[in-house]
Amino acid sequence: MFSNYPTVNYIGNKLKVSQWIIDKLPIRKGKVLDLFCGGCSMSYKFKQHGFCVYANDVLYSNFALAKALIENHKERLKLDNIELEKFYNLKNYLSLQWMVNKLYFDYEVRELVSLKNYSQQLKSYDKFIFLSLLRRAMIRKIPYSRMTMKWEEIVKFRDEELSYQKYKRRRAYHNKPFLYHINKEMQTYNLAVFDNQQKNKAFQMDCLQLIKKFERDKESFDLVYIDPPYPSTMNNYLGFYGGFDKVFEKELSKITDFTKKDSFLDNFVLLLNECKKISKVVALSLNNKCTPSVKDIQSEIQKISKNIMIFEKPHVYKVTGKNNKKIHKELLMVIIF
Repeated sequence: MFSNYPTVNYIGNKLKVSQWIIDKLPIRKGKVLDLFCGGCSMSYKFKQHGFCVYANDVLYSNFALAKALIENHKERLKLDNIELEKFYNLKNYLSLQWMVNKLYFDYEVRELVSLKNYSQQLKSYDKFIFLSLLRRAMIRKIPYSRMTMKWEEIVKFRDEELSYQKYKRRRAYHNKPFLYHINKEMQTYNLAVFDNQQKNKAFQMDCLQLIKKFERDKESFDLVYIDPPYPSTMNNYLGFYGGFDKVFEKELSKITDFTKKDSFLDNFVLLLNECKKISKVVALSLNNKCTPSVKDIQSEIQKISKNIMIFEKPHVYKVTGKNNKKIHKELLMVIIF
């Protein structure tokens, strides 16, 4: 029995519908490219089902997750008692000072400096498990798990007494050290590592640039799975999690933007035309309230392929309001070229 996907805290992850998606696919084995892997919930499900998985994302934080959970097949993290003060230095503190009173208090940024320096002396997949845990710790300490929160709101929600009076929850975990969160989840991340007897790989590249690389390398796939950040959803992933990439100076300078309404369809058509050069099957995740509409997206797809299967199921999105929860459906379009 394979291990379980750990708690990653990633907005919009497909964990609850991942098995449904797998069940609707026209293939049961082969090589799959998860082009926008995000928190890796679909990549992990593909891996559990024995596929050879290539997981890609523009964010370094997601790349670290893919290295730790998808590409890694046996290594587990061991942490001795870290003497954090040994790893602190002023130079890196100055480089991370932009976070003080923006995302964290000063003493927390100093801890982050030590943990960053500690990570840089780790080797191989140990490093990426540690970075995945640090990423989650950074998110866990910020209310609503978004680095786009205003500092005034962060301070307010981290006031445990105020939180208890207003919400009957102290949310004390926001005020725990980063290392507390890392140690707390380390076992679940280690237990999530398993070998599916495939040579899985992780990438941090722009989607179009990655496909062109595979074209040059004459590498093909049995299926490309795409779940881009649609304009109508909580799509500011660079804002939500980009602070982690900035800490490690791993931000990509140029990416294809799928978050804008006026350019989404053009980029989507361009992407599909590139995908068909490396795979005969594309599976697309979307929901019935997305923008552009399902009808508009389907219309563009039909200009490229008439062979489309559409599946749907009711799905509750945590980020939607109560009035919307009962009208949302998760859709899967399977496109055969």
